[in-house]
Amino acid sequence: MNIKRDWILAGSKLIILCFILFLSSCLAVSILNGKPGLDVSFIGPGISKGDVEKVVGPPKSQWKTSLGITYCVYKYDGGVLPSKADATAIVFMDLITVGLCELFFAFEAFPENRVSDQMAVSYDVNDLVIDVFDHFGDFDELPANGKKEMFKGKL
Repeated sequence: MNIKRDWILAGSKLIILCFILFLSSCLAVSILNGKPGLDVSFIGPGISKGDVEKVVGPPKSQWKTSLGITYCVYKYDGGVLPSKADATAIVFMDLITVGLCELFFAFEAFPENRVSDQMAVSYDVNDLVIDVFDHFGDFDELPANGKKEMFKGKL
């Protein structure tokens, strides 16, 4: 009778351990993988300004060059970068709290370090995209004609 009871206790401990590991891996793995940001890969030559702004929102700034090219700078969500340190902290919190922190973060969102990125888009007189300058910095130079291949500046 004791052997059967020992097996049942061992089995229940194994089930509890698997449950804790399942809970701990859920949030930790999602933090370790990060989250993708806004997909701006579709923005390219020939897309209308309206279609771009439907996805990225209104421009942060805009101006016209001497050649009549309009530049718009858009700020957008770059996602959440993977974090080994945060994932490790969550695993330790899961072990210490026996998975209760997972329940807490199920109702209260884990604070994320979202990254914002920006891009400059050049438009012709018909408000169609000429070229896209992704990861645009505030002090980067842009070509007056709106095309990358003709530009030898820093980008």
